[in-house]
Amino acid sequence: MSDTEEPRRTRGRPARISREQIVAAARRASGTTLTMQAVADELGVTRKALHYYVGDRQGLLTLVVLDRFEQELHRVQLPDDGDWQAVLRAYAYAFRDGIVQVGEGVDQMPFSGVGAVAVLALAERVLAAMLSAGFEPDDARRGVTAVANIAQSAAHDILHTSVRDFHRGQTRAALQRSAETDYPALRRVLAAAPSPEEGQFEFELDLAIDGLQRRLRG
Repeated sequence: MSDTEEPRRTRGRPARISREQIVAAARRASGTTLTMQAVADELGVTRKALHYYVGDRQGLLTLVVLDRFEQELHRVQLPDDGDWQAVLRAYAYAFRDGIVQVGEGVDQMPFSGVGAVAVLALAERVLAAMLSAGFEPDDARRGVTAVANIAQSAAHDILHTSVRDFHRGQTRAALQRSAETDYPALRRVLAAAPSPEEGQFEFELDLAIDGLQRRLRG
């Protein structure tokens, strides 16, 4: 090889990226919708290199949810014997906020990529808290699934606030074209309705946890 010839690059694995580096980059990425390209740019690597360790946006969601779950648990003081309600609430908030940050187009958390083992640890933490409280295994599984569905629905509502506002505006416009005495229940609900993000998620989460509490006592 001559002195002026470029050295040939060897093929192989991309430069190693740790879970901590990816999570830190996700925190720094701007905007409410996180993309693989945004995280790759923050890390200073190619998108292909990020895909190698994360897999896809599902894997990215996994890491974001895990990070938010840990942050949520730091905000609450758990007793030594565990608090299944606090743990379940932390999981719900983390899952909702993680989907909002990553954006739609993702399903439940996958078991692949750098977050695979951490996902198992998360599931173990939540289920262990419920089993320790006395839940039957099937009730614990169904309870976690119900809370995940509520969180996913809340994230969808936040991401589609403008669409819901449009339909609410169309409903109000239709009511204005009808007699004031028509549809009294609908008029009363619309007049008292809060913003789409405010209260609904907490209301549904409270219902789920109260129902699980009654089932546990029963």
